[in-house]
Amino acid sequence: MYYLSYMLHIAGIAIWLGSFLALGYLLKSLVKDERKLADFAPVIKRIQKWVMMGVLPSLVLILLSGVYMILQFSRDSMPLYLTIMEQGGTIIILLTIILVSMYSVRLTKKLQGIPLKKEKTLVELTNVYSNFLLVSTLLGIGIIIVVGLRLV
Repeated sequence: MYYLSYMLHIAGIAIWLGSFLALGYLLKSLVKDERKLADFAPVIKRIQKWVMMGVLPSLVLILLSGVYMILQFSRDSMPLYLTIMEQGGTIIILLTIILVSMYSVRLTKKLQGIPLKKEKTLVELTNVYSNFLLVSTLLGIGIIIVVGLRLV
């Protein structure tokens, strides 16, 4: 069961980092011209849908499989890098799920023409959304570097 959990964990990480890096970069390139951004509304909707239906469930899978694997270790003799992976990874994933979900809803409302409480332009929302995707990717890569090199 541990090996299945490990494979699911690695697959989820690959989906998360690959998707967020590619989609964040794509959205950053679309944000540069506001007139073109309105033309790409269907593309932004598809990106947002993939993030909500594909990547966020993979983050939950990463979280659950990681918790299962960590529970297999003895807490007394667990190395520091695994503690950093457990606590840092959990915080990054939970913050990513919360913030990306919030801005996905806001972006969807803006694309549908529904007024927001705090009105922002489509460019601002898309820019913040892409920043969350890219920052989440960078933080995830940081955790992978610490664990992979067994630093600390």
